[in-house]
Amino acid sequence: MMYAIIMAGGSGTRLWPRSRRDRPKQFHSLTSDRSLLQETVARLEPLIDADHIYVIANKSHVKPIKEQLGELPDSHIIAEPYSKNTAPAVGTMAVILHERDPDAIMVVLPSDHFLAKGEEFRRLLGLVEDVIREDEFLLTIGIKPTYPETGYGYIEIGNEYKEVGDDKIFWVKSFKEKPDPGTAQRYVASWRYVWNSGMFVWKASTILKLFEKHAPEIYKGLERFRAVLGTPREADELKEAYKGFPSISVDYAIMEKAERVLVTPADMGWSDVGSWGALHELLSFDGATNIVVGRHVGIDTHNCLIHGGTRLVATVGLDNMIIVDADDVLFVCPKGRAQDVKQLLDKLQEQGRTEYL
Repeated sequence: MMYAIIMAGGSGTRLWPRSRRDRPKQFHSLTSDRSLLQETVARLEPLIDADHIYVIANKSHVKPIKEQLGELPDSHIIAEPYSKNTAPAVGTMAVILHERDPDAIMVVLPSDHFLAKGEEFRRLLGLVEDVIREDEFLLTIGIKPTYPETGYGYIEIGNEYKEVGDDKIFWVKSFKEKPDPGTAQRYVASWRYVWNSGMFVWKASTILKLFEKHAPEIYKGLERFRAVLGTPREADELKEAYKGFPSISVDYAIMEKAERVLVTPADMGWSDVGSWGALHELLSFDGATNIVVGRHVGIDTHNCLIHGGTRLVATVGLDNMIIVDADDVLFVCPKGRAQDVKQLLDKLQEQGRTEYL
């Protein structure tokens, strides 16, 4: 059977001040009237039902997950005692699923991304499920790049493994770090590179073998956790295991070291909603000059994203601006500098004004 694992531990700092430590971007309604987390679950239906969906996140985020996903059993919301990046989370879920179903196929998904083409996404998952059943592969879904993005990692495509109808599946030749602008342009000019979406498919048994081979320090902790799974000691053992886990992504710990890694290029209207500027572009599909959430009145205001709170936002003579009113914080910047929000967060941290983070 196929099971969805939704990784809901991201902080979403680039969407500050709407996204905060206690309620990051996956819990906010940014692209529809549902939160990004709720959208992630909804697009799995009817391919994967609620009994086969799990969410893993830091223990501090369990409450909003339960509020937003009331259809999930409590046992399907896994609380990480510490934030240790994606490798420990993937390993923990592989143990849980392998104990439930030794033949389990895991679909690992970020909780805070946007997909315009849900039907295409489900079709592709059905296709790759059959491929994963064939052998001990790891498979990642790559996104066909539409412009030279420097904020994403890239995957270099190797030789073709298989063709299924109009879809092609390739061996992964290499994983590439976030490139500089010139390198990104070269990648996009070549059809042999796709964006790394962070969406993966594999058997739980396969990924556990690779943890044993490539990340033994994590595997040892996972085995201790497995030994007490379903007993009163489960939570305590998970906490002890996490204390010893390195903070490392599954990309670094496993994917870049594994040998049998496949990629299928996809066009699903994907965005990681990584900044206010990205959100503005995402919502500008209908040609509107301004994207407004909340109440706004303006004169000579063009090509702006205005994300309001309880107050009316009034503007005069603005072009290409981001305005976000989070009630206790008002954030204003040119659209081209939306990525610089991290510098503001660093400054708030330095000043000890952590109540705004």
